[in-house]
Amino acid sequence: WRGEKIQAWYDQRYHEREDYANFKALLQAPAADAKQILADRFPVPKFIQTNAGGSQARFVTSKVNPSNSGMGAGSDTSTVLTDDVSLKVFMEHLIRLAVQS
Repeated sequence: WRGEKIQAWYDQRYHEREDYANFKALLQAPAADAKQILADRFPVPKFIQTNAGGSQARFVTSKVNPSNSGMGAGSDTSTVLTDDVSLKVFMEHLIRLAVQS
């Protein structure tokens, strides 16, 4: 995930300039870390690299924080609608089913 400011610098190709080698390293480090972590996982999770407002940003946001997915939320424009439910909603439903038995 790249925020708006980092993505703006990326779009201006700062990472390709020699005097911004540290910025290039900053961009490459999270991907390298993720690659190393994913190598030890089975099944291998889906790796998505996106930026704020990018095509995959909505998907990533809904997976990272499904609790803000419209369950009584206000008119916040950053609210992401998803089929996933929050852990709290899931646990409440599970407790209801256990008590009914």
